[in-house]
Amino acid sequence: MSGLFKSLSRQRSTVDIAGAGREAITTQFTKGRLDTCGAFKHLTPVEEKLLADFWKRLLDDFDKPIDSIDCDPIARPTDSDDAAEREKAKNTPPFEVFEGCMFNQSVAEKCKELGIVSECGKDGELVPVYQSQIPDNTLRSAFWSAIREDHPDVLVLRFLRARKWDLDKAYKMAIAAVKWRILEKVEEIIWYGDIHNDASLMWKGVSYAHGKDKLGQPIIWSGSYLHHQKDQSYPQLKRYLIWMMETLRQLLSPPIERVCLIMDLTDHSNANMDWPFVKTFLKFLEAYYPECLGICIVYNGPWWFSGVWKLISPLLDPVVASKIQFAQKPEGLMKFIDEKELLEIRGGKDKYAYEYAKPSPEENKLMFDDEGRELVSKKLDGVRETFIAATKDWIKAKADSDDSKFAESSARRIEISEDVKSAAMEKDKYTRARHFYTRTGVLVDSTVDWSKVQAHD
Repeated sequence: MSGLFKSLSRQRSTVDIAGAGREAITTQFTKGRLDTCGAFKHLTPVEEKLLADFWKRLLDDFDKPIDSIDCDPIARPTDSDDAAEREKAKNTPPFEVFEGCMFNQSVAEKCKELGIVSECGKDGELVPVYQSQIPDNTLRSAFWSAIREDHPDVLVLRFLRARKWDLDKAYKMAIAAVKWRILEKVEEIIWYGDIHNDASLMWKGVSYAHGKDKLGQPIIWSGSYLHHQKDQSYPQLKRYLIWMMETLRQLLSPPIERVCLIMDLTDHSNANMDWPFVKTFLKFLEAYYPECLGICIVYNGPWWFSGVWKLISPLLDPVVASKIQFAQKPEGLMKFIDEKELLEIRGGKDKYAYEYAKPSPEENKLMFDDEGRELVSKKLDGVRETFIAATKDWIKAKADSDDSKFAESSARRIEISEDVKSAAMEKDKYTRARHFYTRTGVLVDSTVDWSKVQAHD
């Protein structure tokens, strides 16, 4: 055995050693330095070996029907019957929820009411009818659908870190997440985007991203005082949550792989509590979007919230629980967020106030271009196959204990992964409706610029 692999063989346990030394979230803010341990391009030799083992297992299963592959149970966070809930919402007499938005009214319906229609659509629709980009039932197709515009390793490493580098547990967790995406029709949610979201949720801005914390992580403002369970059906709320989490993925790019979530409890009352939503959100964070939360700051909770917290805390995954901080005043928020990045209404200097950026009539014209989509799809398929070939060379080098070839193959994979991401982003324009952050100019390709919407004196 050559040097690197001899040293690996002497390790008492790769699971115990991989991921060691990750800093507590408060320590990262104190030092002003993001912990990249176990992240893309920041792997120890042991961690890269485990990543290669994961990919070998993945490629061994790549052409199998995904339903035939063992995985973690796909648990339902609530007992909601989505079909029955949709029918109930459809038969509920309409009432105004927020600023002219009616109960169970979608953004598409609201836009039509406002005269926002597209010349590309036969009936003025802003987005064409969904066309699945998952060609068959193999793991290969479902996996690439889950990757979207990420670097391939970024998603895989989320599951490895979430399961403390236990390969079998991480693999079963990842397969469950991929299966869940198919069950919840996540690709279709991405395709239609906020056009099919509940209009009142978008107009209110129940949750939105704005600015970044001291580590560079996007800040998600979630004001519970804006939320009332009766204002929308559970399926619509779940759809909104999935759309939000998929959209936030576009705001993340290594080394920034997590978000800063502010649960703003200012003016919170019992009327704002929604247990089905809480359970769903926590399940999604733990099982289907692991390692996406950098820190959660519970801000300005009422005196009685400690009792609610006792009910919530047992539901939390220990990793998620370790990232929760509490703050009662702006000074508490400023431990994590610079004053210029903090909203003025919460004691900072950014005068920004959320206002929903409505769709423009022709913003999704590329989605109506079937020929263009076919061309970019073929290009993406070709780049992915090149990446898979390089990955097989990398795996073989590890099996042969060839240090030099392993390092060379690793560098080649990373180089090609950039091409995969670039080609996927090009296809994204044909398969994802534009959204709030593209309309406002905050997101252009993979570049995030909050100055487009920030307001300072």
